[in-house]
Amino acid sequence: MHLIILALPYILQLALIIHIIKTNKPFYWLYLIIFIPYLGGAAYILLELLPAVLSSREIRRAGENLARTLNPSAELKKLEEQLKNQDTVNNRSALAQAYIEAERFTDALPLLQSCLAGPFADDASLLFLHAQALYGSGRVEEAAAIIEKLQKKHALSSIKEKLFELQVRSSLLKQPLIEDFEKLWNESKNFEAGFYYVKALTETSGPDDGAALQNVEANREKARLVIEDMQRILKTYRNFSRSMGAEWLKKAKSLV
Repeated sequence: MHLIILALPYILQLALIIHIIKTNKPFYWLYLIIFIPYLGGAAYILLELLPAVLSSREIRRAGENLARTLNPSAELKKLEEQLKNQDTVNNRSALAQAYIEAERFTDALPLLQSCLAGPFADDASLLFLHAQALYGSGRVEEAAAIIEKLQKKHALSSIKEKLFELQVRSSLLKQPLIEDFEKLWNESKNFEAGFYYVKALTETSGPDDGAALQNVEANREKARLVIEDMQRILKTYRNFSRSMGAEWLKKAKSLV
């Protein structure tokens, strides 16, 4: 262990050198890292790596999602003003997504329909948003048709997308897909997936006989175990996004 700790600066320095070569960064960084190792490495991280990470699309999207969660009305006004000033596909889709998250599905639909034209007609992210808006507006079959199209293109890969596909399929079949929701929860431990798994477990119809009653009780016990698992995860991982995690846990508890 002591040797590993001693070797860490050299491993980091080698990693930075490899990164410079692979990303075609200016070669003066190589000289700085080799001849002034600690200061050169720190400068490279601060001036090259950190700005790239902070400006990445994923980070920006996470920040935008957090802003919408904490203050949805202010974020909506900001996006509406942004669209007035600059009418672009990106601004329309950003506002449409905010409308969907605010459950203003009918407001999102015309924006998305205007985006799905020309070079963006088959854009997977726009089609997924369109499916969400259609589903929220009660147009389940139209949403299902888009999901089927996206599945053929292998465009559904994230937990959010897989979860939405299960919701659409459940609505079409008019029954909770307990095993599918259970599989997604066990694979991801995503709290939103946990909530919908609990929801599926508690949506069974009222018992007509002893066997049906036993099945309902078994499902409710599974739901309680999922909630206990969610509570354990929140306590164990202090750096977990407690704002949304705690919210999904609260919603799940309300169902049991």
